[in-house]
Amino acid sequence: MKGKRRDRSLTLMLVPEGRQGVYRWLLPVWLLRGVLVLAIAGIIALGVAIGAAFYLQKRVAELKVIDQINASQARQIIQLEQQARVLQDKIEAVDQLEAQVRSLMGLGRGGGEYASEASRGGRLWPREQAETIEQVRSILTDVARDAPRQEDKLKTLAREMEEHLAYLAALPTHWPVKGPISSFFGNRNSPFGKQEEFHEGLDIAADYGAEVQAAGNGTVTFAGWMPVYGRAVIIDHGYGITSMYGHNSELLVKTGERVIRGQAIARVGSSGRSTGPHVHFQIERNGQLQDPLLYLNAKTPDDS
Repeated sequence: MKGKRRDRSLTLMLVPEGRQGVYRWLLPVWLLRGVLVLAIAGIIALGVAIGAAFYLQKRVAELKVIDQINASQARQIIQLEQQARVLQDKIEAVDQLEAQVRSLMGLGRGGGEYASEASRGGRLWPREQAETIEQVRSILTDVARDAPRQEDKLKTLAREMEEHLAYLAALPTHWPVKGPISSFFGNRNSPFGKQEEFHEGLDIAADYGAEVQAAGNGTVTFAGWMPVYGRAVIIDHGYGITSMYGHNSELLVKTGERVIRGQAIARVGSSGRSTGPHVHFQIERNGQLQDPLLYLNAKTPDDS
């Protein structure tokens, strides 16, 4: 029994230095085993705690990075949304400008107006980013789809403006000479007798040799001698409109020559059937005589 008991216990002896006597403790093996198990368990628990602490610290750092990325993405989304809105505003401004130009030029309405939705502002939280990205993508898609239409509209407007300006430049609204009107368009008493006659144009008195200027852009279709009107110039302005300048002393242009409004085409004289130096100014539209004052009093941007 004693041997069996010794197998299940250990003796711990303490011998103090310089003193007599020995201290003995009899320790059961199960107690030592329990202490050892507890120590190992404590070491393991400490290791797990340290590992968990490092993991949590790393996780916190990762979450901070993710939050920073989300905040950066939110700012980028807001910037993209603002840029998209600016593009929309520019497109709407183009529409408004086109409408204003058409109104000023009398060109009528162009294409349809572009309707756009206002973008959303304010702080964006991560859960809203997906929805906002879709909104921005939709806006940019609309802008990209509308860009060719805007380009076509501007090209059309530019072409129509060019044609309209060409029409305005061709109209014979520029006075061929500066001077008093000596005879108006319509019925009058003939300067060569007492009978009444129809005067086909406007007589404008001026100094002999003064410049006679083209009333509008066009092509010279005649430059030579005409019965009654002497040395004369006829200009085709297009749009069915022609103008004639008679009684000149000298011609400065030739048939087939292109002229512009205000260009010198002749010099005042009294050639043909005339009582003194003046210019007979005559306008026809689609073969019908027109009162030149209706054109000369209709000022255009190029008129002085």
